[in-house]
Amino acid sequence: MAVLSTLPPREFSNGMAEVVKTAAIWTAEEFDVLEAGAEDIRAAVLEGQKDGHMAGLTIASRSEAQSLLLRVISASARVKAYVVTHDERESGMRGLLNFGHTIGHAIEAVLSPQVLHGECVAVGCVLEAEVARRMGHLGDVSVARLARCLRAYGLPTAMDDAIIRGLVGEERLRELRPQRLMDVMSVDKKTVGSQKRLVVLKRLGETLEMKPTNIDDSLILEVVSEGVRVNAVADVTQQAVTVVPPGSKSISNRALQLAALGRGTCRIRNLLHSDDTQVMLAALQAMGACSVAWEDDGATLVVTGNGGQLQRPDAELYLGNAGTAARFLSTTVNLIDARDGSSVLTGNARMKLRPSGPLVDALRANGCGIEYLEREGSLPLRVQHTGRGFPGGHIQLAASISSQYVSSILLCAPYAQEPVRLELVGGKVISQL
Repeated sequence: MAVLSTLPPREFSNGMAEVVKTAAIWTAEEFDVLEAGAEDIRAAVLEGQKDGHMAGLTIASRSEAQSLLLRVISASARVKAYVVTHDERESGMRGLLNFGHTIGHAIEAVLSPQVLHGECVAVGCVLEAEVARRMGHLGDVSVARLARCLRAYGLPTAMDDAIIRGLVGEERLRELRPQRLMDVMSVDKKTVGSQKRLVVLKRLGETLEMKPTNIDDSLILEVVSEGVRVNAVADVTQQAVTVVPPGSKSISNRALQLAALGRGTCRIRNLLHSDDTQVMLAALQAMGACSVAWEDDGATLVVTGNGGQLQRPDAELYLGNAGTAARFLSTTVNLIDARDGSSVLTGNARMKLRPSGPLVDALRANGCGIEYLEREGSLPLRVQHTGRGFPGGHIQLAASISSQYVSSILLCAPYAQEPVRLELVGGKVISQL
């Protein structure tokens, strides 16, 4: 642990890609630990040995976070030792350790040395999990959980991830052409003849086979491409067709906020797994609004709300380009129970161009201390905490604006200082049942 504490944060993340990968192919229990314990594991490494280099060497001097760190390290090492011992010549099982590496190595060949090995493998893991999903072996929830776990350790999860974009720039990123990646994979050591092989997940912690699986080039090419063309098929009017669309982004985020602001446990199924819901959940947790756990192999999100008792987050609430999260949280942040200090809501460059003025202006007129930090009418916002919370009372909003502004206020209304009377003015309400 003393050695690990000397690592720069990026190198720690680089190594954690291999740890997450190992759990994903071998044991669901260890993956659950990595998923739930990301904050403590990062703290045990990045905060260093506060009590000297001997801290943690004995059980008596070991913190819970240090114990968790030792667990995930030893679990990962045990798996690798077992696999290498039972397949010294890499005839089958040892190939499982290459999960994420076939596509990851191709990305690395194009973007190294700016992008590290573990960062490329992290993206490769998500893309190879997507291959398994499209083959019908892995569920949407599992792919989302894998991506979320990798992000929790500071790793990129897509080829155009903001982390990678920041490291190499737009021009270099365009070199990740699908056919170039396929050409690199053709000479990968895991390819047999012209047959590419990937480790296919059946579920998190279990693979389809105890060796890499042969995969058609067309499927890999589809996954590493920015988009696909969908062509019409023959007449299917005589066939029964079932289509299951993904959950709604705005409804999913409404459900998350309702569960987090409530008191007690709420189980949410069929939640949309997207960047918007991910940043929403992360922001709610950063404010101490709730704790979360997963059941049914990740199909059910269990949210335990703290009854509207929010605390000031330790850092800015970064929302990416998640418009629904930005609108809902613009009101929610005012519920934070603090008599001084402030909280900042921010996002990426695109988010900073999207309008939030009508909602923010209504909240300011209601007595909330909100300041535009850059462009008037858009994020980033600074919310001052004075102990007054969300005043409530009579609030006016334009009837012609997004219903998400209305929901933002109504979701927080139960915790306002006075009963909320929301009046929609100036025209026809655009969002109606």
